[in-house]
Amino acid sequence: MGNISVVRSDITLLETDAIVNAANNHLSAGGGVCGAIFSAAGYSELKAACDEIGFCNTGSAVVTPAFSLNAKYIVHAVGPIWRGGDQDEDKLLYSAYYSSLTAAAEKGCRSIAFPLVSAGIYGYPSEEAWRIALTACRDFTENTDMDVRFAVLSDEQFSMGNSLLSELLPRKNSGTQTAAEMDRLRIGNSETDAIFFYRVGDAYGAFSNWAPTPFTVDGVSFSTAEQYIMYRKCLTFGDNVTAEKLLSYDSPKEQKALGREAAGYIDSVWAGIRQTVAIRGLYAKFSQDAELKRLLLGTGDAVLVECTSNDRIWACGLDKDDDDRLSADRWKGQNILGFALMEVRNMLRAEG
Repeated sequence: MGNISVVRSDITLLETDAIVNAANNHLSAGGGVCGAIFSAAGYSELKAACDEIGFCNTGSAVVTPAFSLNAKYIVHAVGPIWRGGDQDEDKLLYSAYYSSLTAAAEKGCRSIAFPLVSAGIYGYPSEEAWRIALTACRDFTENTDMDVRFAVLSDEQFSMGNSLLSELLPRKNSGTQTAAEMDRLRIGNSETDAIFFYRVGDAYGAFSNWAPTPFTVDGVSFSTAEQYIMYRKCLTFGDNVTAEKLLSYDSPKEQKALGREAAGYIDSVWAGIRQTVAIRGLYAKFSQDAELKRLLLGTGDAVLVECTSNDRIWACGLDKDDDDRLSADRWKGQNILGFALMEVRNMLRAEG
């Protein structure tokens, strides 16, 4: 039996085996999610692959390589245009989802991420679109181990999706780990519950500094915690120009790269304040979003650990498939983000 979850994420950042493009019949680049996928994958390469296929019927799906995306494949699903509900739109939308899952499984995919197909410019009412999407995925995953994620950005869609997920699939894991599903971390001679996170699309992916979770601090709006931290880094060293420039970038990868250009940067100075900076930004992030606050407080007293071998400062310096992560004395990194999150959790808990 597979798993279905709703995550707050830019679908182009997910590292599932496949992501789904809400396509049109001619598989041409459009706006919204479709345009974002073409841009992130590489417009010319993806266009050429789609042009070679040429056409896809409504209710069907076709597959292309994912090119520059983290995924292996893009499944192009053609949902129906909403015409009042009396032209088999429900059957066609169900078919678009089921066909996508079938096509992904035939490619050997074990995980797939969907947008809410047909709910954008095609006008399908959101609640009905969710019900059909979740029903189709439930039916498919009853006898498979496919990991299905719905990637949304708005608070409204995130809340609606999770609410309907709980209603329609009460027996499935809706993306919240229970204590029984936590890992056990060895610290010295004792063990404690731990949650290891990294990828934005995972159950606790919202803990990542790269997760698209808007918040404001002192009247300034930020799209990610990464943007806030890099912004404060630049201001710390008097580089107001780069700090202001940072605010125009929505990609966390670009935000991080720009933050590294901070003029006058002194490593020892930044090392002494970066965790305090992170705590302030993370407090704003989690206190201003009810769902995020619930997610963080729901971790109880578990140790929170960012898990990647690519970062020995903010993360533990080990990947999630490395068993050494389960022993704190074997970590190769400082896990600053994890400790900052736990401090914010304590602050929120104290507020009641």
